[in-house]
Amino acid sequence: MTTEPVVFPPILVPPPSDDHLIWEVWLSSQHFSVLTVTEELGLFPLLARSPATAEEVAHSLTLALSSTQALLGILTSLGFLAQHQKHFHLTEVSRTYLLPDSPYYYGPALHLFCKQPMAHETLRAVLQNRQTLTTFDEEVGNIADAMQAGDIPSARAEALTQVVYCYSLPAALAIAQSGNFVGVRRLLDVGGGSGCFCIALAQHYAEMSFCILELPSICPITQRYIAAYGLEHRIDTRAANMFLDAWPTGYDAVFFSNILHMWDRQHCLQLVRRSFEMLPPGGRIYLHEMLLNEAKDGPLTATDFSLLAFSMSLQGQQYSARELTDLLREAGFTLPDITATSTSYSLISALKPV
Repeated sequence: MTTEPVVFPPILVPPPSDDHLIWEVWLSSQHFSVLTVTEELGLFPLLARSPATAEEVAHSLTLALSSTQALLGILTSLGFLAQHQKHFHLTEVSRTYLLPDSPYYYGPALHLFCKQPMAHETLRAVLQNRQTLTTFDEEVGNIADAMQAGDIPSARAEALTQVVYCYSLPAALAIAQSGNFVGVRRLLDVGGGSGCFCIALAQHYAEMSFCILELPSICPITQRYIAAYGLEHRIDTRAANMFLDAWPTGYDAVFFSNILHMWDRQHCLQLVRRSFEMLPPGGRIYLHEMLLNEAKDGPLTATDFSLLAFSMSLQGQQYSARELTDLLREAGFTLPDITATSTSYSLISALKPV
């Protein structure tokens, strides 16, 4: 590649905009590594036991003082720590998501994705459809292909389920609080993973029962999560490939969370049509996803997650509300309704006509 010579103007004038955005994006590349390394070093449990100064942190974790000060400064600027009288304290978000004994611990996701950074060459290969971001190891490769074929090895299924559970649980509780499931008696959760959405809904809607349709290697893991909450009598599992195998019948609602973004429109339409065929008249479908705006240029979390979905399968993407409601209408559903359930997620529901 040749580079054209730089032409310098005879007189320098101030640029029309400042370079803050460049600095912010450039240096933000460190943030995820700062978080994962800090979590691995055990800083958060250390500060949970007692707030500490930079000198005390450096001594306890056997780190250089100057680098410790820089690390603590970044974590404080990001909002994971707060400083008071030179002592660093955990903030509420760190206590909630970064302590191993918290039910909302994000550790499995941090441990997994720190091994697979979206490096420059990786991203370029993804964008040119030459390579997926291999999230587990070479045995799994393209996640969507593995899920579609139903051949995720048991150890990899365990890792996948743990990761999805830790970032889905807060959203599941938000759905139970904000989503409208009034009148639903029996719900089929397609690709329900750990079952956290059914677990949250079961605790909120005492009359509902559930079945989780999952791959054979995932169902035993799902059953452990269900048993941990004592809900075996209300939540069943069914081992099946959602594209190829028959779905159980007798349900008046079908639920998908973080499923459609792994697939292109054709595969999504197949799943929605299967839902329509299975449901009785008056049955409902629920789609839980991060929604892009209609221009697909925001919000930032959804655009970031959309690229991650594509990088894992070379066909995944986040969709806009209009794209998903059009999909539902094409399959025969009516009266789509959209509810924002949490900071990042929305729940779309629609009705099979009577």
